[in-house]
Amino acid sequence: MTERPDPAHATLDHASWSRHQYHRMILPGGVVAFAVPLWLHHQQPFLAPFDQQAFPLMLATYVLLTALSWLSVPLAWLECAVIIPLSGFVTWRVGAVLFTPDLDARAAQLASTLPWVIVALLITSWVVSERTSLSVNGIVVGAIALLSVASWPAPPWTAEQAQLMNTLLQLLMAATTVIAAQTVVLRRHHLISVRARQALQDAHTDVLTGLPNRRALLHALEEHAHDQRGGLLALGLLDVDHFKLINDRHGHATGDEVLRRLAVHLRSHQHAQQASVVGRYGGEEFLLILRVPDPSSAHDACERLRRRLANEPLHGLNVTVSVGLVVSPVPAHIPTLLDAADEALYHAKNTGRNRVHRADLDPARLTAT
Repeated sequence: MTERPDPAHATLDHASWSRHQYHRMILPGGVVAFAVPLWLHHQQPFLAPFDQQAFPLMLATYVLLTALSWLSVPLAWLECAVIIPLSGFVTWRVGAVLFTPDLDARAAQLASTLPWVIVALLITSWVVSERTSLSVNGIVVGAIALLSVASWPAPPWTAEQAQLMNTLLQLLMAATTVIAAQTVVLRRHHLISVRARQALQDAHTDVLTGLPNRRALLHALEEHAHDQRGGLLALGLLDVDHFKLINDRHGHATGDEVLRRLAVHLRSHQHAQQASVVGRYGGEEFLLILRVPDPSSAHDACERLRRRLANEPLHGLNVTVSVGLVVSPVPAHIPTLLDAADEALYHAKNTGRNRVHRADLDPARLTAT
């Protein structure tokens, strides 16, 4: 049998590959963003002194990052290398404009910084996780705000200072708007994630007992039955004896309470058994999935549970259970396992109930092909 890949690792690998592909697409855009102004400046000089120094450095940085994106560089390192230079560049540019009094047309230079700030904030929000990007963007906007406070001139203002401060306020408002929008998106995404997780949990939980439902049990059984580490897998199908009589004599509300109390005992049994899964398979049937060192261990575990239930009344009623048990080497064929457990339960019912019956089956029948 060929080895099955781990779905969780496969998902992570695919997500990492997708993010690498994303960076390989956006990083050349960064190269173009810095290369084009430099080329135009070479044709007709127009860049401020700061940009003449910073743009070649940023261009070299993003050329290097573009090359690194095609190598086996850890993704976290690459993402940090994408956002740190760009965030530093926009903060540095704002500071250079504010603290260079003899700079020509400072308000215009500051206005031309606004698109860079917005792009830096947006790229950060796209490249890294939502919470991390919000923190990084908050630091950038906070740094710009501190630079604004430090450079704020005392009144009365000249016309140039008034224009500069007006432009600065517009820049801060635009940047703050991006942060606010990012916060709203993060909040809504969090609410959606919470609801999605709750919906997923509800879809895999039995409403009456709070135990895993049939869907969750089959999912767990799939994982255990195809575990490449091998070992033995035990499946115990448990059924409440004479449950129809309980409903007929005491009412369905009492029957439901019996199942709820039974679920409490099963949870306790689950905690006592390592690597076990217990859930409601349907109606008054419950399924126990155990990894065991040998068949006798599985039988002993089910027998202890049966005796415990027989000796402790459930909701004031003396209730017994029958258990059909099957033990198989792993990997195993799930439909055959379930059929064998059902046959063993049928045998336990027909031979007096309140007992555990283990099916003795040929391992070749249970092994997956």
